[in-house]
Amino acid sequence: MIETHRGIVGSSQCDANRHMNVSAYVQRFSEAGQNLFAMHGAGGIWYRPANRHFRFHRELEENARTLVLSVQIGAGEFDGQILHVMQDADRGFISATCMDSEFSALPSGLAGTQGGPPAKAKPRSIEAGRYVPADSAALLENRLAMVAHRNRVGADECGGDGCMNDGDLVGRFFASASQLWAFAGFSMKWFADNGYGGAAVEMKLTLHEPIRVGQDYAIHSWVPHMSSKMLPLSNQLVSVPDARPLASISANSIVMDHATRMAVDIPEEFRRKHANRFGELKEMAAF
Repeated sequence: MIETHRGIVGSSQCDANRHMNVSAYVQRFSEAGQNLFAMHGAGGIWYRPANRHFRFHRELEENARTLVLSVQIGAGEFDGQILHVMQDADRGFISATCMDSEFSALPSGLAGTQGGPPAKAKPRSIEAGRYVPADSAALLENRLAMVAHRNRVGADECGGDGCMNDGDLVGRFFASASQLWAFAGFSMKWFADNGYGGAAVEMKLTLHEPIRVGQDYAIHSWVPHMSSKMLPLSNQLVSVPDARPLASISANSIVMDHATRMAVDIPEEFRRKHANRFGELKEMAAF
């Protein structure tokens, strides 16, 4: 693997607990990919994978130095995908990984590794491969999903090719995540009273078509099921007014105790209420 990115976690990239937010992880992985292209003489090709798989292992605190190492996988099930591993540059631990696939163009001569990705990068709770769009309009009609956000893509959210940056796209999803948590039965008061918060542990992003500057859009969001420890925050970004699927993203998330930094059990009452209210989602909501 070769070094493709170094940085420091600034306060503007942190959540309320002074840990780097998910959109900043995604943006750094994108920058690492662009640097990898440039190092192989293809800086003119925009780094735009259509399918991205992320795993989050340990939080990075404000002012932490970050290091990203990258390589194209050269064998096995994930042959041809580009792997990024983000570390804490001072303490050496792996904070997050990203596996990217489905490029419109790749530079020649990317150095591949003979083995597959490390265990920490392999899909675990979310299957590999791209998402097939869900019928989110039907979910809305049946009151099984909500419109969590509406907006227009601004020029400041796009690269030089006029397409929305993945970091900004993911930022839009997570900026509206509190709306989805509440829709699923988790009030912000409940989180605050217990000293809890939500945290993503694995995420997949699939782009169905380029999202360009000036595009009006809405985010349709739902929670298809809950286990005792985890729930998927499922989202689909659609064009307005014709509701054409542009991107699908789901983040498997836990409820975390801020004091212990450990996952806590989702209350049985919450799971029972969700099953009673949203039971039909099991048949309707899979990507």
